[in-house]
Amino acid sequence: MGIRAVIVAAALGLAPTLAAADRGALTLELGPAVSALAASPSQGTGSSTLGTGAGGTAGIRYAISNSLELAAIGFWEAPVDYFHSGVEMGTATGTVRGTLSERTQRYGGLAGVRFIHGYVWRLHLGADVGWAHESYTRRDLIDVSTPGNEHSFGLGLRDRATDALVLAPVAGVEWQFTDHWTVSVTPRVEFLLGGTSRIGLLVPVSVGYSWYLF
Repeated sequence: MGIRAVIVAAALGLAPTLAAADRGALTLELGPAVSALAASPSQGTGSSTLGTGAGGTAGIRYAISNSLELAAIGFWEAPVDYFHSGVEMGTATGTVRGTLSERTQRYGGLAGVRFIHGYVWRLHLGADVGWAHESYTRRDLIDVSTPGNEHSFGLGLRDRATDALVLAPVAGVEWQFTDHWTVSVTPRVEFLLGGTSRIGLLVPVSVGYSWYLF
């Protein structure tokens, strides 16, 4: 019984030093991210495309209590090519129908709150609000009506860009493997108001370092 009591006391004594949600902790995070988007064509009417991408995130968190944090994150995604079938566009000579190809890129920022529960392994629940910028380049409408003879309609489509308000619930998990270092996975479902994407998923995998300000 004496040995058990010593082990329990030691564990209880160490636990507070492993609570990364300590009030006053400032954490910087950096890491890669993957995303998935249900994107509509940037012009005309046609099918949406489920596209995937990869990029990175950088963020900062501050613990205003032992279980509540304020957080901000910036994200960037590498350019990716999307293809939308059955797109119709109006021209000076009438309506044409084909496949829209375009190169899409996103970046933006989010800020919100996190409820934190746990010590070494911690659960994150929260919500973000922010902004996303989407750019569309190399845009071309392709005539695919004759297999083997696909060709551009030659519409000379210009580059475009849109901005959207983003609302995103967050749920994830974090592992504090030393007093200052953490690894976290915090997926968020993004609801975009504006632009061509309507819903998306962003999954950052971040390494963080914490300073204890007081």
